[in-house]
Amino acid sequence: MKPAGTTTRDESSDQYGPTPRDASSRRYAPSLQDKSSDRKSIPMRPILAALSGFFIADLALGSVVVAIPFAAVASGIPHLLAKRKAERRQLQLAGLWPELLDHMISGLRSGLSIAETLSALSQRGPEISRPIFSDCHSMLKSGADLGLIFAYIKSQFNDPVADQVCEVLDFARGTGSRDTAVTLRTLGDFIRSDIAVRGEINAKLGWVKNSALVAAIAPWILLLILSTQPSTLRAFETPAGNVILIIGVAMSALAYFWMSRVGRIQSVPRIFVGAPR
Repeated sequence: MKPAGTTTRDESSDQYGPTPRDASSRRYAPSLQDKSSDRKSIPMRPILAALSGFFIADLALGSVVVAIPFAAVASGIPHLLAKRKAERRQLQLAGLWPELLDHMISGLRSGLSIAETLSALSQRGPEISRPIFSDCHSMLKSGADLGLIFAYIKSQFNDPVADQVCEVLDFARGTGSRDTAVTLRTLGDFIRSDIAVRGEINAKLGWVKNSALVAAIAPWILLLILSTQPSTLRAFETPAGNVILIIGVAMSALAYFWMSRVGRIQSVPRIFVGAPR
């Protein structure tokens, strides 16, 4: 009988059948490239947002010249919303690892293999991460190698903590370590303290990002109010007014990105990213 947490490199084959590494790699390689292909797609949302901002401002103010800066400002809104959504999801996924590690440790100590432990997370793990581990379960059943599973988990979480956990599990798979559960417990304690510290820093620096957003939008709200006066529109339709609008757009964008950079926490480098071994 194997001690709890002890694994071998062939245990996934015993549970799920043969593991043709090359065929599995070719079969699941496109799924690992989904994010990079999405980044190369044509950014239609900023274009639609810019056109919407232009037509709304033009209809409200009756000035094409003044409507152009509003179109430029509106084009950045989809990027800001997508960035905030990605940050929230990244924080959610990173915050799941203490609970995921508890489930892994429980499974390993009960005598489950690494492959069985990962498959069990598709039902026992946090709700938001279940689709990821459901895909891992399907890949394992179809004969994928554990190395490819670890690469898939890294790509989906896109987080240095996920890289560390996968490297620990991959090392245990190759060496049959009996101390995998103990190592994961130590890693879990470190992750909990790191999440707590980063949460405090994010809370303190959140005002910087909010201030940058307010400072970038406030002048254009003021311009929208002032543009209800015909004299203001005539002033901005002059060459000098056009130059002021161009400088205003450039300075607003520069100020926002500079303040966002000042209020950003440096991310931990991902040193364990690479092709599955």
